Amino acid sequence: MLNRLLPCLLMLSLLSPLTAAHASVSIEYMLATINAGGYVSKDDVTVARFRSLLNQLSTTFVEDEQQIGDISVKVQNLLKQDGIQESLINIMEGMNQLFFRKIDNQKYATYTAIYLTMRNKGSSHTEAIRAIQAILRGLGAQ
Repeated sequence: MLNRLLPCLLMLSLLSPLTAAHASVSIEYMLATINAGGYVSKDDVTVARFRSLLNQLSTTFVEDEQQIGDISVKVQNLLKQDGIQESLINIMEGMNQLFFRKIDNQKYATYTAIYLTMRNKGSSHTEAIRAIQAILRGLGAQ
């Protein structure tokens, strides 16, 4: 399984869909716009939710908010290429449900690569998240 995940991890770490080209626009606003498929107001509730998710995920995982946003968008794009539609907010909400306590040195890229692999193998979003949670419980990490 690790042999299959390594190319995904490498790809996720090298690509940055949310570049600093729009430095005046916040990461959470860009994510909300991508999630909506177009314009959202800067005070839209999804902007606040993405801000909260980025804050929570960046304290759970080693990646910073920019990297988490980039990886999430890349995962969504890779799913789309395989004909799988999933909202950006669902992907990030799912990753936010993996841990109930802080465990050091966890990599968002690793868990999204596992999620991506499971989705590509036919699992639904809920099935993929529950399977990752079950693995973590089995390892005593949850």
